Amino acid sequence: MSADEELIREAFGLLNADSYERVMPLIADDFEMVTTAAVASEPGVYRGHEGVRRWWESFLEVMDDVRLEALSFDDQGDGRVIIEFLIHARGQASGIETAQPAVTIATAADGKMRRLEFFTSLEQAREAAGVDG
Repeated sequence: MSADEELIREAFGLLNADSYERVMPLIADDFEMVTTAAVASEPGVYRGHEGVRRWWESFLEVMDDVRLEALSFDDQGDGRVIIEFLIHARGQASGIETAQPAVTIATAADGKMRRLEFFTSLEQAREAAGVDG
């Protein structure tokens, strides 16, 4: 396992409602997260530590107990790792629990997380990463 994949696995493991503040030392100052309406209540581009916090706060306004469960890590060998995962959450008002599949391309460099870009399918992420098959 590459050092970048190891860092990404550690950071992704901390990206949960009860621990996301603990990921901040692993996030680069120029970090960028790109989300779509298909996987986020507030789609857009989130930058830096404040962007990560805003993304989580948008979730926590309507959801309780938000957790990300990694299903697979595919190291691309260039600081990028494609991660398939489930977003588990429970609606604050309804109490209904959900699990939404998603995929991200996580990028690391110089010992920091640099970028997360979210997709709704593995095929979309693989295409965006330039991976054949």
